[in-house]
Amino acid sequence: MNIVVLDSDNLAGEADFPEIDHPKFGWLQYVESTPDQMEDRCWRSDIIISVSTRIDRAVMEKAYKLRLIVVAGNSYDHIDLDTAKERGIKVSNVPGSNPVATGDTKLICQQVAANINAFLQGRDRNIVGN
Repeated sequence: MNIVVLDSDNLAGEADFPEIDHPKFGWLQYVESTPDQMEDRCWRSDIIISVSTRIDRAVMEKAYKLRLIVVAGNSYDHIDLDTAKERGIKVSNVPGSNPVATGDTKLICQQVAANINAFLQGRDRNIVGN
């Protein structure tokens, strides 16, 4: 299982994500990702985490294993929900949180991991647009 965080620098505090409940996974965390870097960083990902970096049709089509996009915050308007739905990709967020509020960063990181763990257990948690 491959997980990539595209833009942890967009969180106000230090992005310290807790472990997920899966026996074998790789976790790549980037402070930012430009449009030119997206395909290379996402192509083998099962799960993508984004604070505000746009995830569009081109990215989803290249990410052939992608099953879940987790928005590290409340707003998910940077995700192409129509393409996600077409491709059977779940999209979740962290409702009621604000990535630019320093006090929310720890909660956001915990909730992102909780969303991933729920997904891995076959449960929907904070799913949007599907």
